[in-house]
Amino acid sequence: MDERASVRTIDRMVEVLDCFSVDRPAWSLTELSARLDLPKSTLHRFLVGLERNGLVRRGHDDNKWRPGHRLVIWGSVASATNDIQQIAAPIMRELAETTRETILLTEYHVGEVVCMDKIETSHSVRIALDVGSRRAPHAGASSKVLMAYLPEDEVERIIEVGLPRYCERTITDPVALRSELERIRQCGYALSYEETDCGAWGIATPVRDWSGAVVAAVGLAGPTVRYSDDAAQRYVALCCDAADAISRRLGAGRADIR
Repeated sequence: MDERASVRTIDRMVEVLDCFSVDRPAWSLTELSARLDLPKSTLHRFLVGLERNGLVRRGHDDNKWRPGHRLVIWGSVASATNDIQQIAAPIMRELAETTRETILLTEYHVGEVVCMDKIETSHSVRIALDVGSRRAPHAGASSKVLMAYLPEDEVERIIEVGLPRYCERTITDPVALRSELERIRQCGYALSYEETDCGAWGIATPVRDWSGAVVAAVGLAGPTVRYSDDAAQRYVALCCDAADAISRRLGAGRADIR
């Protein structure tokens, strides 16, 4: 088999396996043939090959095709070795070199946003935020972008606990916060200006995993003395590109990103 044929075979295997999901775990040969626009005879030979290697299996009762045991093994290995910090680190370093600002990787954990990793700016004037530090989910770009994609009941629980003010522009009104979270979901990024610290501003964008769920945020933080509308728009695009790159490495599909 030549190289181009091998690539086509891999592409077809991915196309077939991508049809399976939690919502649609089983397909008949006729359904898959229509979905993939492939002749039944060609598709059947291909499925039999996948079945022989444990990638798909046929149901005894309905003869429908389902994911095989080898995918469970591969998924377990990927899950155990899928360290988001290692995946994100080179992309964060590139973003830091391009923007010359501090780059943050944050995650949401039980009512708090935790800084998981940081690439420091080369400027002498910088934002003090250490790895492991915790912030409230309603204040700051990284916190808001993670809160925006939480389940609605979790958002309401955070609001019920209270929205303390940390700086002049911290959003403390529930109505205003809900509106801000909706805006973030619509545009795909968050901005903040003196919401957590006086003299600081930031941008953050969501990172998604293979299921499309938001699992982290990539953010940029800098002092307000280096803020401008032009810089903000330029950095928004760069942060979105960085988050998309990390998401793809976590297995997110094109349709899941933003």
